[in-house]
Amino acid sequence: MRSSTFAERIGRCSVLALLALAAVRPACAVEEAEVAWLQDGKVELRTLARAGGHAATSTRDANDVVVPLGSLWKLFVFAYLADTRATEPAYACTTNRGAADEEERYCCPPGESIARAQALSRSCAPYFAPVRLGIDADAWRAYWQRLPAAQALQDLAQLKPETNMRLRDLLAVLDRFSPTARADARSALLETGVEGYGREAWQQLGTGIRYKTYSWHRVDGSAFGGAAGWLADGTPFWFGARGSSRSALAAWGSELAATLPAFSTTRRRNQEAGHLAGPCVDVDFFARYPLRAVWAANASQSDKIAALPGEMKGRFRLEFANGNWLVVESHGELVLTTASMDGRTRLSIGGRFDLNEYVARVIDREGSGASPQAARALAIAARSYLTQNARFEAGCWRIADASATQRVSPQPPSRHALAAAWFTDEVVLKGVAVRYHADAPAANRLVWRDAVAQAGQGWDFERILLAAYPTASIASLSGQEDCARLAAAESWLTQSTAAWSLRLAREPGFEPPREALRICALDNGNPYSDQQRLRIYVRGWRNVNERLTLAHEYLHLAFRFHPNGADEAYIERLAHRLIEG
Repeated sequence: MRSSTFAERIGRCSVLALLALAAVRPACAVEEAEVAWLQDGKVELRTLARAGGHAATSTRDANDVVVPLGSLWKLFVFAYLADTRATEPAYACTTNRGAADEEERYCCPPGESIARAQALSRSCAPYFAPVRLGIDADAWRAYWQRLPAAQALQDLAQLKPETNMRLRDLLAVLDRFSPTARADARSALLETGVEGYGREAWQQLGTGIRYKTYSWHRVDGSAFGGAAGWLADGTPFWFGARGSSRSALAAWGSELAATLPAFSTTRRRNQEAGHLAGPCVDVDFFARYPLRAVWAANASQSDKIAALPGEMKGRFRLEFANGNWLVVESHGELVLTTASMDGRTRLSIGGRFDLNEYVARVIDREGSGASPQAARALAIAARSYLTQNARFEAGCWRIADASATQRVSPQPPSRHALAAAWFTDEVVLKGVAVRYHADAPAANRLVWRDAVAQAGQGWDFERILLAAYPTASIASLSGQEDCARLAAAESWLTQSTAAWSLRLAREPGFEPPREALRICALDNGNPYSDQQRLRIYVRGWRNVNERLTLAHEYLHLAFRFHPNGADEAYIERLAHRLIEG
């Protein structure tokens, strides 16, 4: 019997899902998605189903499941280029597009060019065309022959969206990406989650997960899409559902977050052993508290054994000059050093950590990982404070463990704190000097007590950050912002909405947003409004057409709780009346 692809199967209702839901509605009312991941050589495939306000998850065998590559073929070309150290030219977008150049709308504005990393995040097909890149078919075959599971990729002529691949093999190939290719792909795909096709799901999925989106169609011509890539700990995964990649991620983000396996510190360490660790941080511990002695913690009080300078492995008792003491555990990340000063031996302890382990240690010392949303907010604040205030030397940030900077736990980080740090991987705040405190409010200061209370009221981490730093924007360590704010456009819209309010109040369903809207500069693609984050992405506001677009997107937000908000014809007519008088 021929194996059915998921593209075909997702159009049919799942018997398992119907039984699990005990649905009384017609079978075709069930919405369905599937997600799979590979751990320890085993593929786990879950069916997500939703009907009548109920949701259920079931497991099925992945052996016979095949999926089309869709846009994932670009990820495999990206890996080939990374591993062969190719130096291909940038792709120049044409100034006069015809129908044949429709794919360029995903790439860059006419007259501009795009490089490899951004081409992957934006899914720019012309960039990765093998003919443009001059990829040799024999060299391509030799590259993929090293992976037994990659047989479907060996024929360069079959590198196209409709090519089917066994799901098990797809995940195995992702798992075997070289450290170089995976690190480069993860870096490039950060943009996809924060401001690309996954932006509506990033609050649920975070940035530790990195994925390439894809959209394709079923045999009946209807769309389905999803994503494939790696979780924060390196686990390869695949996801697919009805609709485009963007709509599928938006619709299933919460269920995906609840279904995907929890962050594994063991698997992450294995990935770091493959040279995938990120930036590092050097910490000078106990900067304001001189050490008197450091002993092996398991030694008896009468037979103390002084710790030797160098890497600290095991448990140690630290005695301070002020009479206090502390027992710490280290697996070699802490280093004891001695120095002679004024005839005395001075003891000091330092530590070198990858950036997210450092952030997790700050969470454990300054807050807690027990409240995930508050911990994620603190993770972004702590990472931002570090990059704004620490010295950067010899490839690492350097900072003291002190109340005047950031306090850092000398103990191994907790699992929950690590999960919060990796969930917000590479995310910082831009536009404000970041500060935080346990319980003392101030401008541009996150108050941990309030963050925990807000999380208890259902606030997500982004809303907590917005309350603490109202003028800040989310950005990546590389400088990419999720919102390059158009302040003048915001002022124009504020004045305009005040003038429009009486006219709009007569329209059914009008409900102006209570929180301030942000207007963000749009680099490519079509203007849109983000209803979850109350943002409008446009290119400008200066001429009539741009103001018409801005009014159009504002109305989508103002009518988002009413059917009128989804009626494009109604919204467009109303926008014309507002702008043209």
